[in-house]
Amino acid sequence: MLNSFPQTAGNADLTMQTYEAVLADVAPQAVVEAAQRFTTGAVDGQNRTFAPSVAEFVQEARRIAGILPHRGRKALPVPSRALRREPRPDERARMCLKLPLLQAAIRNGRADLLAEAERNGLEQLVALARSWRVPVSETILMQLKRAQ
Repeated sequence: MLNSFPQTAGNADLTMQTYEAVLADVAPQAVVEAAQRFTTGAVDGQNRTFAPSVAEFVQEARRIAGILPHRGRKALPVPSRALRREPRPDERARMCLKLPLLQAAIRNGRADLLAEAERNGLEQLVALARSWRVPVSETILMQLKRAQ
């Protein structure tokens, strides 16, 4: 790798000894791949004119060493739509009430009141919505009437 870059000042043997000392605990495969990545200019942010510092090289080699155990593992399957349940109409209506209530709670600095109303049920949510002048849909009002 060092031969691919212009020579910098310093003793090449001493530089190699330093690389060997700090990379002693890094997998050889990671060291080889890091050298290949620097040689081909594939390391993000690298200086493409000069060889990497020992610290830069060690950082890249350790990053690759962290990836090596995960190579070759089977990818997780793409989730199927069958696993995702569509909300029921009453759940969808409640969500349509909760979003404007959340916005009003943030605006009023009273998320605590919203959390309390949420714990106490739909009737409290509707009461809070009315007190904050948040519109309540007919679907929600019908649910509230059925629950009473």
